[in-house]
Amino acid sequence: MLLAGGALAGCGGVTDPSASVPASGPALGTLATAGTMAVGRSNHTATLLRSGEVLLAGGGTPEVASRSTEIFDPRSGRTRPAASMTVPRLSHTATLLPDGRVLIVGGLGAAAFSAELYDPQADAFRPAASPREPRSDHAAATLEDGTVLFLGGDVSGVGATPTAAAEIYDPTRGEFLPTGRLAVPRRPAGVVRLQDGRVLVAGGTTTGKVVVASAELYVPGAGSFARTGDLLTARHKHAGALLPDGSVLIMGGTTGSNDAIELSSSELYDPASGRFRSAAPLRASRYKTAALTLPDGSVLVAGGSARELAEVYDFHTAAFLRVEGGAGALRFFPTATLLTDGTALIAGGYSGQGSQPTLWRYAP
Repeated sequence: MLLAGGALAGCGGVTDPSASVPASGPALGTLATAGTMAVGRSNHTATLLRSGEVLLAGGGTPEVASRSTEIFDPRSGRTRPAASMTVPRLSHTATLLPDGRVLIVGGLGAAAFSAELYDPQADAFRPAASPREPRSDHAAATLEDGTVLFLGGDVSGVGATPTAAAEIYDPTRGEFLPTGRLAVPRRPAGVVRLQDGRVLVAGGTTTGKVVVASAELYVPGAGSFARTGDLLTARHKHAGALLPDGSVLIMGGTTGSNDAIELSSSELYDPASGRFRSAAPLRASRYKTAALTLPDGSVLVAGGSARELAEVYDFHTAAFLRVEGGAGALRFFPTATLLTDGTALIAGGYSGQGSQPTLWRYAP
């Protein structure tokens, strides 16, 4: 998150004392630069379209929200301008709907009260129904029936007023519908849909900027949230990813509202027992990261570390391995998008020099 005045939140914080992973070792995949965006972006969104291209939308440039969007074409490795959003947005969400349109919801400031739809065929944004509650820094999860769950976030847009509110967007009706509320108001991170359709929400920041360890599950059939086991370590600004065996890997983040300690620890959530257990440490303490599960079941985690841009969790060895390339490429709040050929696009993020336009491509 960019703080008021563009300060670099958490830069130079104390690293997790448990970090002990060597700087070298076996590598799993490579990173190479893949061009640049038209503008630097962080806290933006990246959405894989049905065409195989990626819609890059909004974000801070560096701390001022932008209306601009562009399309990355993996075949040419270049971006091209796309239509502008109806309002400037950062800290929003973007979700691909079953019909191929993209639903953009919320963001800091006035954007928190609105939503819009991008039509790739027409290259046009149009206003959508308004969310039932304003929100930014929230989470969105597509459910098995094609509806979209929106949960938590801020109603004030400055990180001080987390909400417990949740709602469902129904693409067939084109409107937001009420659903159950979170047990704990929170700015969520690392939200993951489980194999059985439930949605895991673990950690985050609650009222008073308190970092929490509590976790809960959204149960679509009941339309409500149920408490589950707590994280071993309270954390926020972390990342989460689903593993092939149905467990969830929670990685990094910080503990404490001032981001004083950057975490290298990770933990695994077992949906059957509802409990978390310790997992292998990250190679580098990192937070404000992006993560995605790759086709082979490994997990790419990108951003949030000055040591290396990315590393990969190898599901087969249960260890984090280094990635060739990207050393020292510090980025906070980049995006990571799985492309149709199995590679991944890492876009933007901010550093001490502001939001960056650089694109990287990860090849397994």
